Amino acid sequence: MFLKIFTIIISFLLIINTTFAQTQTSTTGMSTSLVKGERAPFTGTLLDQIAVARILVDKKYAKEGCNLRIGYEKNLLNAKCKRNTDYLKAELEIEKNKYNLIVAAQKEEIEVLRSLAKGSDSTFWAAIGFLLGAVTSITIFFAATEIIK
Repeated sequence: MFLKIFTIIISFLLIINTTFAQTQTSTTGMSTSLVKGERAPFTGTLLDQIAVARILVDKKYAKEGCNLRIGYEKNLLNAKCKRNTDYLKAELEIEKNKYNLIVAAQKEEIEVLRSLAKGSDSTFWAAIGFLLGAVTSITIFFAATEIIK
């Protein structure tokens, strides 16, 4: 995107420069003021005051227009960059939250599995209950056999 904008700006500047370039061999150019009916002292293009003013104004506003377009493109690129950065930050935050939820679920599962692997005190109480039940049954059996005799 930046390369496209840079290419367009450079092309625009080159077109403007070649539009205002003179094909004379002199680098300073020549100018003179003529009155209607006078002969020109050199070959060239004659412009009236309005045409000269228009060229100068167009040149000034072309530069300002170029600067405005550059500012617009710069602001547009900054806005896109900010949008992409904000989007990536939001995605990162979502991924962090997802990661934290997964880790919390895994920790909870590990604790449940540890407690199951460790066993519980209910085994102890079940063994005591079984022994008491067996002793009670045997006592009742002996008591019943003694009563029958």
